[in-house]
Amino acid sequence: MEERTRTLIDTPTRYGLIVMAVAQGWLLYFLHLAIDQRFWPATDVTWLVSLYAVIIGVPAFFYLGLERLRDTRNLIAAALLTPLLFGLGWHLGWLISGSRSSGTVEFGFFFCGSIGVALFILALYFRSWSFNDRLTFRYSQLLEYSWQQALTMAMVGLFILVFWLLLLIWALLFKVIGIGFFADLFGEPVFIYPVTALVGGWGLVLTRERIRLIVTTRAVCEALIKALLPLAVLIAVLFLAALPFTGLDAIWDTGRAALLMMLLTVVVLFFFNAVLSDDPDHPAYPAWLRRFVLFGVMLLPVNSLLAAWALGLRIDQYGLTVDRLIAAVLQLLIAAFTLTYAVVIPWHRRRALEGIRTANQWLALLVAAVLILIHTPLADLRDWSAQSQVDRLISGRVAPDAFDYRYLRFELGQYGQDALHDLKQSDFAKNHPIVNLRIETVLTHDNRWQNLPDIKADNLSAIRSVVEVTPDGAGVPDSLLKRFIDDAPRCLSRKQHCRLVRVVDAVPGPQWWGLTEHSYPAGVVYQANGEDWLQVGTLSSRTCPGDIAVRLRNVERLKRVPGSRFVYGDGECFYRIDADDAYLRSLAAP
Repeated sequence: MEERTRTLIDTPTRYGLIVMAVAQGWLLYFLHLAIDQRFWPATDVTWLVSLYAVIIGVPAFFYLGLERLRDTRNLIAAALLTPLLFGLGWHLGWLISGSRSSGTVEFGFFFCGSIGVALFILALYFRSWSFNDRLTFRYSQLLEYSWQQALTMAMVGLFILVFWLLLLIWALLFKVIGIGFFADLFGEPVFIYPVTALVGGWGLVLTRERIRLIVTTRAVCEALIKALLPLAVLIAVLFLAALPFTGLDAIWDTGRAALLMMLLTVVVLFFFNAVLSDDPDHPAYPAWLRRFVLFGVMLLPVNSLLAAWALGLRIDQYGLTVDRLIAAVLQLLIAAFTLTYAVVIPWHRRRALEGIRTANQWLALLVAAVLILIHTPLADLRDWSAQSQVDRLISGRVAPDAFDYRYLRFELGQYGQDALHDLKQSDFAKNHPIVNLRIETVLTHDNRWQNLPDIKADNLSAIRSVVEVTPDGAGVPDSLLKRFIDDAPRCLSRKQHCRLVRVVDAVPGPQWWGLTEHSYPAGVVYQANGEDWLQVGTLSSRTCPGDIAVRLRNVERLKRVPGSRFVYGDGECFYRIDADDAYLRSLAAP
């Protein structure tokens, strides 16, 4: 921390930041009003998301990176950043337009998180450029600004939170005495947006002018991190040392191995840079502890390799999904840091930290570039996921009736929609009618959890194709089939295993058992009553585990237990009919 930035921002910049914040608040209120009243740009999702990206992203960049309001470089940054954010927002809006599910929330969350990190990094370089008056960057200055920006964001957020807590207390106090005006006022969007923006701008200026507060807070954070870094390195080293004795199967079986190892690696990298990269001439630890930390950092590529292996196993089993691709991107970025450090440390030895500082400047730009690139049509992760899932289906790695059509429909936006339409027109779909049926069904759904039938209830020929009949060749009357479907509508879905079993040895005549998989009761018993069908009762089996709908295939051995009207056996299992009250009353009637 040998270098300090200005302790004050000039007056035009001070008021410029506040005016920018208030203007941003009013623009966000306008977009909120457009959504609420359903007028443009809310009627066009691509324009709406693009405007949100620009209105939020451009001011946020200048909140962090602006040094002097009267600097022509601000115009250069705005001229480059505005079309970039608008284009990224337009692509996100196009994606959302193809999804009618709540998955759009995940779209926005992922976009805001990754683009926010990219803007944070770019603001570091822009601020350093503005301060130096030349396109040069010093690592110590970038590190200083990174702490300032992170702590400024935290303090402004805390300032806004406390402000609204005070307003909440204000509103509740007056509501207790019968004055609800303030509670109503504070809940109005026309109050929330501009007032929050004004308070945020004011808090931003106050925080940026209190540089000593930032320095003090940073010193406390560095002291805590300094104490925790050796522990984090020890955990990483002990974990790797234990693997030869425990084997790798245990961590693969958890399904969380890649995430946990990535998390530990990120913690060690962050702590290492926060403590050791600031002042290489005055090490933070004694020589022996410093060598241990450097040794632990050199082993981090092993963690990266194991995490990549674990992630690769999941991808090989289930294909590419957006979540796995995000993990893969993060893993590649983390590996870029760990491999660089593992090379630089033994190569430069005593001056290794200087090499790491230089590498970090380029790696930070790489991170920003990748986080932006994956939100463009050039490398959109949803496009890759859609192609991977369809390829798995066509190659036979997943059966057509087990394929997750809803994932394409609701999780991959417009790319998923396009993939479904292309798949519907493919030769594969022509040879597998169930694919067309599932696609047509899922395209009618409004959300991922909606359970609409694959087959219409009046399509008896289609119903006969999915309801199994035992024994083979037994003719099922149409009236019985309709009655069974009315009682078990889940059979209209091809994912449900349903069966009709004709039982001859019954009193007073043959019965039909309608069985459904994974249901309770396991089935319904029908008996002919003229042209109609009388429900005898429900069926259960307490002597054999598993679904009767799957197990009961050989009805030749199925016989009524002598002396009982409602118990049957097949030599292995017993099945009991719990008769309905209406049926028992019909037996008692003269």
